[in-house]
Amino acid sequence: MDDLGRAQETLSRILARARAGEDRELAQKVRELGEQAAHSLAGLIKMSRVHAADNRAFDAPATEFGKALGTLLDRLGPVRLVAVEDQLYVNDVRIRTEGASGAKDLGPELKKHNVGGVTFHAALTQPQVRALVAALMEAPTPGSPRRSLHRRLLERGIDALELQGIFRFRTQEEGEEARLDPAETVRASLRAISEAFDNLAAGRMLNPLPLRHRVVEILDLGPQHPGFWMETPGADPYAQHALTVTLVALLVGRTAGLSQGVLQDLGVSAMLHDMGYAALSSGPGNLERHPGEAARLLLRQRGFQEAKLRRLRTVLDHHRDYAAAGGPPSLAGALLRIAEDYANLLRMWRGRITPADALGAIAGAAGKLYHPVLAQVLVNALGRFPPGTLLELEDGRRVRSISPVRTPATFATPLARIEVPPPPPSAAFVDLAKGGRIVRALPG
Repeated sequence: MDDLGRAQETLSRILARARAGEDRELAQKVRELGEQAAHSLAGLIKMSRVHAADNRAFDAPATEFGKALGTLLDRLGPVRLVAVEDQLYVNDVRIRTEGASGAKDLGPELKKHNVGGVTFHAALTQPQVRALVAALMEAPTPGSPRRSLHRRLLERGIDALELQGIFRFRTQEEGEEARLDPAETVRASLRAISEAFDNLAAGRMLNPLPLRHRVVEILDLGPQHPGFWMETPGADPYAQHALTVTLVALLVGRTAGLSQGVLQDLGVSAMLHDMGYAALSSGPGNLERHPGEAARLLLRQRGFQEAKLRRLRTVLDHHRDYAAAGGPPSLAGALLRIAEDYANLLRMWRGRITPADALGAIAGAAGKLYHPVLAQVLVNALGRFPPGTLLELEDGRRVRSISPVRTPATFATPLARIEVPPPPPSAAFVDLAKGGRIVRALPG
């Protein structure tokens, strides 16, 4: 197998593992509707080479495409049709491209305009479908073909779609770690969380597949990877909070030895743990009500597969005290509780406490609010100077920790990013296990 084949196989395994633990009926429906939409669009493009745009022969495939797209939008929210090399995906589900209509040719047709993917935010009328096909069949504009195509679509009244650039698989020559880029996984996770919340707020059913895909990527790289623990400038605060909770939960869960399937369900639950707020208007009492509202939203997803039931129990339990009168929460619920409270302490007291102070507060409530073993695991996993800790070194430099514990020997010596004085890019990071004595931790 060549490098491209191995890269394709890597992505296929990730997507397969993400789908394996989810509602297979949902994945199959996405595949069927995605294939229907892709083949209809490919057929329209093929027909446009021999028929005028106003020919009645376009009516049936244009209607079929619009119907399939509309059904996908109702089920999933935004619909992403993505071409990667010779493969097509609809919302993270690979679709078959064989057939007389030639869906396999969609990728090359898009590539002419420097387009690798199209995101649809609303259904298209039959005239809009015709206009989309006509715009794709026009000669690409040299220099800025994607921008020109977007402008032509707007001129034709098609403003509910986005055009993405060319996608490709990373090959082995670029390194194993480069195949899964933590920065891109963070950005994609933030987008997936925001999109899920918006869809739920709009009354759509939950589509957990994109979220589970990102959780699998995080687990493959390892939640302890330093690339996950640096805040993303300009990120949506809700999505950033949910991702922080997810990373802490997965880190503690993996350290505690949970299985891959349970970790995947835990990660999706963490990304969705506050989704109950999407169904609540602003007002008092939402803190107590949002777990129940989240469970109600989860129940709208069809089926009762194991992944759904785990998420349901985890979300219901994530504000339950360990010493509650009705008994302790589930293990996943207790783990999510401790991860969210840690993230909330840092968010609410930002600039006034250190992450170590937050760990101390949680350790002090072990056995009452938190599972005592999980509280210790949290400390063991994050270390003496958890990610985000501002440190003053003996030589006067100020650095910020960016890694949880890597090995027992590095419990108190994390990787860090130099903040003061401003370093050159080539020396922006320091491994405190190799030198640089810590004088003190600072709030902020």
